[in-house]
Amino acid sequence: MRDKLARSVGVGIWLLTSAVLTGADFWQEKPFTAWSAQQVEKMLTDSPWARKVTALAGSLREGALGGFESSGAGPGGGGGGGGGASRRTESDDPAFQQIRRVPVTVIWISALPVRQALLRRQAGPGAQITPDQQRQLSDDEPFYTLVVFGLPMKLAARLGTIEDVTAKTSLKPNGKERIAPEDVRVSRDGDQFFRVEFLFPKGNAIALGDKEVAFTTKLGDVEIAKKFKLADMTVGGLLAL
Repeated sequence: MRDKLARSVGVGIWLLTSAVLTGADFWQEKPFTAWSAQQVEKMLTDSPWARKVTALAGSLREGALGGFESSGAGPGGGGGGGGGASRRTESDDPAFQQIRRVPVTVIWISALPVRQALLRRQAGPGAQITPDQQRQLSDDEPFYTLVVFGLPMKLAARLGTIEDVTAKTSLKPNGKERIAPEDVRVSRDGDQFFRVEFLFPKGNAIALGDKEVAFTTKLGDVEIAKKFKLADMTVGGLLAL
């Protein structure tokens, strides 16, 4: 009797845990037409396809992390005075003062779940999705398209040329050659921000077995890097990029 009760409790805990874990991934358990406004925003701002990144703006000259500076004679040095050391801090070094941290979001807008979220938001809460809109979602995307959102407009002047940005941008699947963007597009996001869109060809297809893919770019003096875990970027067991 006691063993039977223990097994029943164990099964109940397993079912509860499974329900909690499954419930966390709303894109797995219900169609996008039933997503709430909060779930749409989560997909577009904090999901396996949309990640917040702290970009570094500015440069750090070589040797700025030199560590300790001697304030007296060290071991083996001349003189009889004792040695001492003082740590150089970030606030003391002008090289560190040139570094700025810029919060941005990197999102795969070619991924089906993201396209679904954009359509759901465009249609509005509770609105019907038309057959034409459904057909648009079924169209195959010719590129892996990533967008960096939230770039302050004041950085646009330091962006450089499109050729410069293209040369310093890549997708790098684990264990494979880097993929260079075929096109780079820049557009405004209101008065204070702009976005940069990167279109990568699908000739060298990214596969679930690659495990992760790294996105890197340099926009003028703004460096952005983010790794994406491919196992999390699936719907119904299929990779969605």
